[in-house]
Amino acid sequence: MFLSVPAGHHVADLARGPFLQALLDARPRPQVVVLSPFAADLRLVSELERQDVCCAPVFAAPPGLGARVVDSILSERFLLDSGLRAVRIQRDRARLMDTWRGRRALIALKAAVCRLPVSRRAWFQVAQQITDVSAYRTLFETHRPDLLVTATAGFLPMEVPLIYAAKRFGVSQMGVDLGWDNLSSKYHTVLPVDHLAVWNETMREEAVRFHGFAADRVMVTGALPFDAYFSGEPIPTRAELCASVGADPARPLVTLATAPALVYPTTDRIVEILARAIGDGALDAEAQLLVRVHPRDHADLYARFHDGRHVFVDKPFEQLERSRGAPELDSFTPVAAGRRRLAATMAHSDVIVNFASTTTVEAAIFDTPVVNIGFDDAPDLPLPLSIGRYYQFEHYQPVVETGAARVAA
Repeated sequence: MFLSVPAGHHVADLARGPFLQALLDARPRPQVVVLSPFAADLRLVSELERQDVCCAPVFAAPPGLGARVVDSILSERFLLDSGLRAVRIQRDRARLMDTWRGRRALIALKAAVCRLPVSRRAWFQVAQQITDVSAYRTLFETHRPDLLVTATAGFLPMEVPLIYAAKRFGVSQMGVDLGWDNLSSKYHTVLPVDHLAVWNETMREEAVRFHGFAADRVMVTGALPFDAYFSGEPIPTRAELCASVGADPARPLVTLATAPALVYPTTDRIVEILARAIGDGALDAEAQLLVRVHPRDHADLYARFHDGRHVFVDKPFEQLERSRGAPELDSFTPVAAGRRRLAATMAHSDVIVNFASTTTVEAAIFDTPVVNIGFDDAPDLPLPLSIGRYYQFEHYQPVVETGAARVAA
């Protein structure tokens, strides 16, 4: 069995969590080969080898012009076929952020092509034929896998040629959807893998309705990233969590889960606002702010706020060694016991502040109140460039409509 682990957070979910152990506990025990750019990390390789798991490198190669054109057509056809509001917003955002001469002509041409009587399935077949998979031939011929398990079903470019290689060499593919929004909010369609594992019935319906999967090919397995929360292992106490960052367990703890710049470009301004509110007593003079830095965010942006009294900055991730082409910010993975540390943060914080992220769901597991940032640092931004876009996405509507989180507008 091939197990694709393309990014740092997938290491925690697939290679170091209960998922891999469940595979290895199966009888007969499968031979598992982890395919990852982090085969360059000797610590991870040694850790896997102690479990009798091989690790083979894969490299991020940019797709050719033809593959990019077909992928763009597939994305637009997905929008036209699905009618999803979130996908349209994401498409419009990409166009606003990347303006160049000739874009209007290209948009018109792509719109005309997408209205031809050619199905998405046919375009997928074109994409499979023009994708160069020669770099994977030796890998498949050496190990002769019966199954390829992927972390994104094609959302990350690194997995696209791998999935097409499996199809080319007659190997079944199974996508494990690790996110709750991938099927309904990305201007990119999942590849037609043979099987898909999703969190819940809502996502199963999305896979069938929007992505054309046969119902019996989509399995509801629960939220795999949350398995660690229900494993029965104890999480750090409030005192232990606070001691690890230097905070006082007797004082209120507000945790801000930061966002990468592409999501919210001025998260440091939110830290400044909250720190000032604590300092002048508008929030609570005894309150503490824990800035939990996203793995794709830069901790040095917030270093100036860390005072060891009111504000504490924490990025509990380690950076893995990676092969060429793998993005630097995708190489961060939670430190040892990282999921339990995150669980403790969600459980022991008095309130979680975030940007419509998955930590909303994780905080709800521990019945911790959540406040979403719903305002922009710059005025009058168009919706696709505003943080308000997330509160229009279909997957987040249940949170907004039920009042599961307060949106600070």
